[in-house]
Amino acid sequence: MVFHPDDLDFDLFEAKYAALDIETTGVSFRNDRICEIAIVTWRVGEKTEEFSSLVNPGLSISEMSYSVHGITNSMVTHSPTFREIADKVYEMLKDSVIIGHNVLSVDLSFLNKELREAGKKPLYNFFIDTYLMSKKIVPGLKRRSLKCLAQALDIKVDTLHRALPDAQLVMKIWRKILDRFRREGITRLKDMREMGLLDGKVKKKAKDIMELARIHGLVRIVYLSPFSGRTMRNIEPLSVRGNKLDAYCHLREDFRTFELNRIIDYRIP
Repeated sequence: MVFHPDDLDFDLFEAKYAALDIETTGVSFRNDRICEIAIVTWRVGEKTEEFSSLVNPGLSISEMSYSVHGITNSMVTHSPTFREIADKVYEMLKDSVIIGHNVLSVDLSFLNKELREAGKKPLYNFFIDTYLMSKKIVPGLKRRSLKCLAQALDIKVDTLHRALPDAQLVMKIWRKILDRFRREGITRLKDMREMGLLDGKVKKKAKDIMELARIHGLVRIVYLSPFSGRTMRNIEPLSVRGNKLDAYCHLREDFRTFELNRIIDYRIP
């Protein structure tokens, strides 16, 4: 069977999973780019498939980001651009449930921005954020870092803060969790949704907008901007971060971040 990204009744033990991790030049969705990406795919009963690559972002890596991942400008100078690896990335992710640790905070927004820049459609797959579900999986967990969650599940931790080791660790964590789900009779994506484990704490408005985007591509919003007042915009939603929606705005012809509580209406254009 082939997993379809909108099928909540799909069997957890038949789905294809893709652990995703990216490293970036900085933390600004609008101004920064991916400088490393790794994907680890797996389906029950099959071997994992791995892909990782440094990425030439076309701009300098900030000192703050370098202090986290250790990737230098010279390391990415002769690496492929994201456009050059976009086909491979898209093929590995398109029919998968995407898994990541804090995947909502950075990964999905940056990924869909890069895909759009490369001429690809954004991915609106179901996702599993191991950070958001960590306290329900390990009650009493004091710190929700990737390392702490892995150790709480008795998983050995080696190198961290580079894309491939982090993606590999995320997949090990998910496989451990899936074993527990099997024992507890949790068998379908809708079971995870009912438990609040499937797509994090995404607000209803954000879910509605992302669903419209998945079906129609464009969404028309009425936005109450603190700078330009009430405006009507056609946007291509890319991802949700808490109370913020990252998107490509056709009115401004640029990437923008919208506050959900300032979106006063949304519909099909």
